[in-house]
Amino acid sequence: MCLWPALLVGCSSSGTTPLGDSLQALIPTSEKAGARAASIPYASLSARLGDVQGLLVMGARAGSVSYWPSREGGVLELDDGGLHATAGLAEDLLGTRYGTPLHDQPRHGESYPWRQETPYAYTLVRHWQDREKQVHRGEAKGEMHCAGIETVELPLGSRALERCEASLDWASGETTTSTFWRDPATRRLWAVRETPWPGAPTMQWQVARHWW
Repeated sequence: MCLWPALLVGCSSSGTTPLGDSLQALIPTSEKAGARAASIPYASLSARLGDVQGLLVMGARAGSVSYWPSREGGVLELDDGGLHATAGLAEDLLGTRYGTPLHDQPRHGESYPWRQETPYAYTLVRHWQDREKQVHRGEAKGEMHCAGIETVELPLGSRALERCEASLDWASGETTTSTFWRDPATRRLWAVRETPWPGAPTMQWQVARHWW
């Protein structure tokens, strides 16, 4: 296990790698992501986070949480493969908490919507920071529905995945949507496209080389 405050080395499904490799792994065009992912043995994502785009190599992992640094200094933080937080971007997601309509406390790993039988209703609390460095808090009620299996092109080849759509109705009266592609058997996420809060930049990624 790697600890985030002591990022002297990176962590991956194939062992450790210097953090410098992670920071140099951002590729300017998505067309190069597959070739770059094939050339390195470390856990990687092809990502677009607002204006940041390219291949990210995992920098650290602690339990279900993984950290993906970019060369520009941004960090994508995933929890069980789903969006949890970011750092160093123009607008940052500061934290995510899932619950259910009847009990708004996470059920220790069981409340991830993509892990559930659908349709699945849930609640969401997020904090974020805008371009003016003002911190906001938002609450939403969501529901996820999964459709059939489709073939999804990933950086290192195609995979048959279940497509799930989620709609979030925020207390502010706005609505956002997200799309998740999960393995139909394990329900692990392989691709995500999400608007994390109303008016937020779209954040999306695909797993190139997995870490589980």
